[in-house]
Amino acid sequence: MTTQPQRPNLYRGEMSANEAHEKLTRLEKRLGLRELQVAPGAGAETGGYTVSFRYGDATVRRTCSTQPTPSGNLACLALWLEDRARNLERGIETFAEAFADSMALARNDNAAVRFTLARTASYEGTKGVAESIEVFRSAFARLGIAERDVKVTWDSDANWARLRMRLPSGAIVEKISRAQKSSESNLAALALWLQSRARNWERGIESLDLDRVFAGNLLPARVA
Repeated sequence: MTTQPQRPNLYRGEMSANEAHEKLTRLEKRLGLRELQVAPGAGAETGGYTVSFRYGDATVRRTCSTQPTPSGNLACLALWLEDRARNLERGIETFAEAFADSMALARNDNAAVRFTLARTASYEGTKGVAESIEVFRSAFARLGIAERDVKVTWDSDANWARLRMRLPSGAIVEKISRAQKSSESNLAALALWLQSRARNWERGIESLDLDRVFAGNLLPARVA
């Protein structure tokens, strides 16, 4: 039985509840969402917050109640959605991939969800291959994934980067980035995508189960 590491990464920023609400409102417009709602938690989730919204036939709902204060929980949700927005705009993932673990559909058809926002935020940083590999390694350690269960490859001529990793359950995650200007940029964008998942997992925003965290990127199970 594999024991997952503890998730110690509390939000230590200073975003107020009003600032988090304003960020969520900007993200709603930026992503073309509908009916974005913010609700305080109750019962076991008192002090937490839930954010939900509509996009096409999809309803997405995400709760955070792991932070010491209500404003911290709301700030984490705003940052969670901002991470998703950045990756969608960079073309790293589709809407269905980004929200696979927190989405309920009016129709039982994930393929029906289409995110049509034009790619507007290509990676413009300067991380080279070595720096990106270090970001990957840090994320693997935070998620408790052994490097022997990971393969990161890239192709300069074909302009893509790919991550494959085996989760503790044995499930295989595959994620490919090919929308950036160079293979190094694709590698950096992919590393930052994984870093954001690891950070949000540590903060308790993502699901505890890593299979759900990466539900949109699991390869189909092979039938023996």
